[in-house]
Amino acid sequence: MIGFKARIGLLIPSTNVIAEPEFYMMAPRGVTFHFGRLEHRRDLGLEKYENMINELPKEVEKLRHAGVKAIAFTCTTGSLYGGKGYNEWVEEQIRKVAAVDVTSTSSAVLEALRNFNAKKISVFTPYSNEVNDLEKEFLESHGFKVQSIRTLDTHGLGHSDIGQRLLLDQVKTLGDNDCEAVFLSCTGLPTITVLAEIEAALRKPVISSNQATMWKLKKMLGLTEPIDGLGSLLSEAQTAQKGERIHGDR
Repeated sequence: MIGFKARIGLLIPSTNVIAEPEFYMMAPRGVTFHFGRLEHRRDLGLEKYENMINELPKEVEKLRHAGVKAIAFTCTTGSLYGGKGYNEWVEEQIRKVAAVDVTSTSSAVLEALRNFNAKKISVFTPYSNEVNDLEKEFLESHGFKVQSIRTLDTHGLGHSDIGQRLLLDQVKTLGDNDCEAVFLSCTGLPTITVLAEIEAALRKPVISSNQATMWKLKKMLGLTEPIDGLGSLLSEAQTAQKGERIHGDR
């Protein structure tokens, strides 16, 4: 039966064309994803995030009709836009409508970084410096030290057009400082197929927004089957050796 283990609802920005294929690449057997799209208007500036929140009730109600067992607000900056605690507030708005387990990408990222006992991190994004500042403030308000942020400053569908080679070249030098983990931020950034290669090059944990969200959803739903080849966060080894560095001592 399709979706016999779980039907999962994902709320994504309307411009996001990466989350759908990446989540199906990560899908455990018996899991299906069902997407709600929130209008993402670049012309509104930062208020585009508030516009997305205004659309939540109707999209969450549609996912409730589909009988989903959990919902993720699958937008990194959209779930941290309002600062510390905003991610939890957004989750509560969804929970009020759907009455199911809920997470957000920013909550999942925080938990994933803690899973690796990482305090000092480097971040790669496709955002503007204005949005990067919001993200740095959010991460540091939760006890992380952001060693550096590198950005390609793209917009909308431009996120999805970043090639794997460019991504690899940009990110491989992020681990040159003494950071303990690298975070590739944005659910619209195509990362899932290069995470393992980047980890091997940096010899330290690397997480992405979509990967962390999937990891958190798996935990919420009790899905224990490992997902290999898409970064250590989802692998059996990381599950068995929680908090340990993945490539030994450096």
